[in-house]
Amino acid sequence: MITNLINGLFSAIQAAGLLFFRSPRSSFLSKSLATFLFLSVCITVKSQRLYWQQEVNFRIDVSLHDKDHSLDGFVDMQYINHSPDTLSFIWIHLWSNAYKNDRTAFSDQLLENGRTDFYFSDQEQKGYINRLDFRVNGQIASVEDHPEFIDIVKIVLSHPLPPGDSLEITTPFHEQLPYSFSRGGYVGQSYQITQWYPKPAVYDQKGWHPMPYLDQGEFYSEFGHYAVKITVPSDYAVAATGELSNLEEKKWMTERKNSIAPVIKKTAPTKYKSSSQPQHSHPASKDSVKVDQSIKVLEYHQDNIHDFAWFADKNFLVLHDTLQLKSGKIIEVNSFFQPGNNSYWVKSISFIKNAVLFYSDQVGEYPYATVSAVETRTGFEGGMEYPTITNISPTKSEKELEYTILHEVGHNWFCGALGSNERSFPWLDEGVNTYYENRYKRAASNSPSAGKINWLKNKWPSDIDQFFLEIQEQKKLDQPINTSAEVFTEMNYYLIPYQKAARWLKQIEDSAGTKIFDRGMQAYFQRWKFKHPYPEDFQTSLEENTSRNWSTKFDGLSQSGPLNGTLQKKKTKLTFLGSEHQTDKYNYIGISPALGYNVYDQFMAGVLVHNYNLVPQHLQFQLAPLYATGSRQLNGLGTVHYSWFTRDYVKKISIGLSGERFSSLSGIDSNNSNIFGGFYKIAPYLRLTFSNHSPRNSMEKWIEFKTYVIGEKSFTYSQKSSDSLYYPAATGFATHYINQLTFKMEDYRALYPYQAAVQIQQGSDFYRLNLNGIYFFNYAKGGGLTLRLFAAKFGYVGGKTVLKQSETSIYQPKLTASRGEDDYTYENDFIGRNESTGFPSQQIMMRDGGLKIRTDLFQGLQGRSDNWVTAININTTLPNHLFPVKLPVKIFLDIGTYSDAWGSQPPTSRFLYVGGLQISLLKDIINIYIPIFYSSNFSNSLKTVPEENTFWKRISFSIDVQNVNFRRIFKNIP
Repeated sequence: MITNLINGLFSAIQAAGLLFFRSPRSSFLSKSLATFLFLSVCITVKSQRLYWQQEVNFRIDVSLHDKDHSLDGFVDMQYINHSPDTLSFIWIHLWSNAYKNDRTAFSDQLLENGRTDFYFSDQEQKGYINRLDFRVNGQIASVEDHPEFIDIVKIVLSHPLPPGDSLEITTPFHEQLPYSFSRGGYVGQSYQITQWYPKPAVYDQKGWHPMPYLDQGEFYSEFGHYAVKITVPSDYAVAATGELSNLEEKKWMTERKNSIAPVIKKTAPTKYKSSSQPQHSHPASKDSVKVDQSIKVLEYHQDNIHDFAWFADKNFLVLHDTLQLKSGKIIEVNSFFQPGNNSYWVKSISFIKNAVLFYSDQVGEYPYATVSAVETRTGFEGGMEYPTITNISPTKSEKELEYTILHEVGHNWFCGALGSNERSFPWLDEGVNTYYENRYKRAASNSPSAGKINWLKNKWPSDIDQFFLEIQEQKKLDQPINTSAEVFTEMNYYLIPYQKAARWLKQIEDSAGTKIFDRGMQAYFQRWKFKHPYPEDFQTSLEENTSRNWSTKFDGLSQSGPLNGTLQKKKTKLTFLGSEHQTDKYNYIGISPALGYNVYDQFMAGVLVHNYNLVPQHLQFQLAPLYATGSRQLNGLGTVHYSWFTRDYVKKISIGLSGERFSSLSGIDSNNSNIFGGFYKIAPYLRLTFSNHSPRNSMEKWIEFKTYVIGEKSFTYSQKSSDSLYYPAATGFATHYINQLTFKMEDYRALYPYQAAVQIQQGSDFYRLNLNGIYFFNYAKGGGLTLRLFAAKFGYVGGKTVLKQSETSIYQPKLTASRGEDDYTYENDFIGRNESTGFPSQQIMMRDGGLKIRTDLFQGLQGRSDNWVTAININTTLPNHLFPVKLPVKIFLDIGTYSDAWGSQPPTSRFLYVGGLQISLLKDIINIYIPIFYSSNFSNSLKTVPEENTFWKRISFSIDVQNVNFRRIFKNIP
């Protein structure tokens, strides 16, 4: 088609030349002029691509039914083909069907982002659009489903649409509104009607752009004229895109200028048309119409927009005013908000006006005749923009409301008028708009009322967005600015197309100079207003109006890493209690008090020195020397490691060394002196962390080789002749090693997360293989069931002997929960590691079989084996509504078996079990276990020692600090 156009241009130019040079002698000049004009046209085509865009004009009639949260409507679309191509089909978005079930792109993305509320929502909270009857120019249309997405269909045209021609697409529709999970829907009888009507996908120079509805990732639609009739119960106030045509409704709003009053009218509206179905040209609309004072019909019109949204609520409070722009143009300014937030929203009109004046001055005059802000419960924090109107979730402060209104009103320029492809290039909308928001904030921060920084704030980053960007860049987890919205990780989506793109644009301003930059941006806005610019159009416009080549700068949009190419070198700075302030300049070494306790060393006090900051350094260390008041010795712990971050298959390589020393025994010797036994541990390690196929994948995989060099000081006992009693005497440290190879994979996904680990351990006389898997089954109403599977295989190095069997007993797996004396790698923290009585003796750790019952006095009941052990551990939360308040109580059940139980003379039953209640505190860091029912082997033995078989002594607890995973707790911090 382009070739034919150019050939036609060449023929026309040559013919024009012949009109001027008719004689044969002038043929050469004629051809030369024609060639010159042709080349000029080609150069112009190259410098400014032949631009066209489709046009879709809408007439929509819709009624709200608040009893069942539904809409009935009729849409009439005039589709004008301005492209050079003949169209044989048109893609149609039915984005309401994104809420139809839990198998949509929207549902999948919410799960990827850690949300299960929609997936587990009740059927009545879901939404859909149906009763469609697409007709093209009055004829029934052939409709095909999209092969992948439920919220897109294809209208196959029986007569292809040639360039310059148009057609009419009509359909009635019924929409069941969803609960407000994302941008639109209902909360009670408050309605946010967004992405609600059938709408053609964009067809532009790059082809068709059908896209499913997503929570993360916005939209791309065709410009046109909208005429919308909205029928609602008369006691609702409506805020909508465009200009309201109803004089009575406008008068009511104007009369309440500078006032706050409920919107419910005291007098019934007059002569409002009524129908349970909307009024339109479809045959169904020809029924007789009766006057119904309980409803009202509002009409809105707007040119040059690509979307239409409206909001209805019985409780809206309303403010109205006008604003005169520098050109003399007067626009309507409205705000709608909920009762209870008057202290913030009474200033909303002023905030809206400031935003309009700011953007009009910086970018170009506000292109519409009305602007509104609406407070709604949207299912997310922040706001969402639509042409001439924005909805904003409840805010926590006046300043937050001001900046949110500023940002969302600014989208009338970047998104509203400049209709870029927000899904593929979110930065072209969000980043450019955030740049201007930051510009506004910088001016505000320079004002005398900006305030002072207190001590606590001085510990926190002054630029929180840049701070988190630096974390991502240091770990090489960031993504290019030019990344499509749905490909970003959740954290990157809110950092890179918004904040990083804004900083990228600030660098262009700094390089070009503010006046020249502003000239370029204003020319860009005027050139592409009401059109579909792409990044290359933005670049061309800037280059033409700043007289600069920005190719290198724009190439950076497709690159990861810091905007300046490398992370800046930083100075080292000491800080008390740590700091994250100015981390772009300093690497902090934090100094703070350190405390500790165990029953042997008693209270320990010392100092913690570390350089662990949220922005990680390659070399990290922590050292905590502690003086023990009980043992009167210097204890402590420390670690140092060096990490390399890459963007390859192995995304992180860490090599390190950790160590610690504490007491684990205490006694009084024959001289009546306190003596202490204990341990030291030195553990070098190498860990490789692997990357995923997709940045959005929540899986983490790593392999680690670690060697434990452990020294243990124990006691020997000898009899004293004077009293015939046995007294302990401390020995020297006996040193041994354990090699350990671990492969672990963990998926942090919101739905059914799991982890699995394979571990091989080897000492001088033994080897041990451990298999551990944990799977969490979510319940629809919250909570869930955790299933743990464990298996271990034990063997001897060099063959089994009686001596080895005795010396390796501590390394052998067992069924019952492990105590401090079983922690042979000293990886867990115990209050009393080797206690047999008292509260400290009731501490256990979740390792091996994990049957949570105390069998201290019955070694034969512990299910210890030098062959194999396997167990299943289950715990489940209680139903949320079982008690008036949510209790941290679970039910647990442990079942296991071991090799000896399958022998000819088994010491116990083949299967042992324990069940009871579990109290989980502090994100499952502290767990208390109360066994209630258990195998007869346990109950029969416990009956023989009544003093140990009391309720309190059967209870055990675990302190699982070593299992704290910040990625699981704070899912947005990698």
